[in-house]
This record gives sequence, C-alpha cells and structure tokens, in this order.
Amino acid sequence: MLIREMTDIRRFSESLPMLLLRARETAMSRFRPILNGAGVTEQQWRALRALHELGELTAAGLAAECVILAPSMTRIIRYLSSEGLVIANRSRDDQRALKLRISAKGKRLVERLAPEIERAYAEIRDGMEPDHMAALYQELGRFIERIDARSTR
Repeated sequence: MLIREMTDIRRFSESLPMLLLRARETAMSRFRPILNGAGVTEQQWRALRALHELGELTAAGLAAECVILAPSMTRIIRYLSSEGLVIANRSRDDQRALKLRISAKGKRLVERLAPEIERAYAEIRDGMEPDHMAALYQELGRFIERIDARSTR
C-alpha cells in the first residue's frame, strides 16, 4: 500500500477556520462573564438580541439569523419561553410555523445588560487602532458576502 505524504497544506496556525475560532474566543471572553452573571448562554443571548433588534421572526428565521441549528434553536426557544423571555405563537397562515417575539421581561434583560455589553465592546475597541476595528468589520462583512454568495450559486 502506498502511503501519501502530506504536501502543500498550510500550517495549522494559518488555518482560516482556526484563526476565526480563536478570534471568536478572544472576543467572547469579554462577553461570557456578563452573560454567565445574568444566567444566559451565548446562544440564548443571540436569540434575545436578534428578536430585540429585528422584531417578530419565525423559528427558522431566528435560527438562520443566529447561525444556530434548528434542533438547538428549538431547545433555546423552549427555555426562553418557559422563562417568560420570549413569546411563541403558531402562525395563523401556517400552523407549522412558530412566530417568536421578545417579551417585556426579555426586553428588560437586554436593556439591563446593554451597558455592560457596550463596555466590553469598548474594551475590545480600546485594544485596537480605530481604523483597524472599522477595517475588521468591513473585511469580515465582505468575506461573508462574497464567499457565501459563491456557495449559493
């Protein structure tokens, strides 16, 4: 049996997925303590923030916005609903579709955590040059837009 040598593979430290994961972990290390202190997971927070900002969404729409798989989103919705943070109703047009909106209690939680979250963002911004932070947002947006567009062709 012929054993093939590994050639032409980039160094692990230069792997784009790993760099993006490390960047995510670096950023989340600023937010995790805030969320943990409020008894909210990262995924639950994403769902609450999306509903707070975007208004009513279907369960599928919320999962897509939050980049969370449908089975996980189902558990998140179930928990947030049981805690009174989200209101879920079946669609009148399609009984299979679940319509979600943030409750008054959910809004209060988001608004209570907002100043701490913004302080964490300020810490991140303070660690970078202002034009680098703007460029990072712009480049990540461009990366997502261009690479995602190619994968849907």
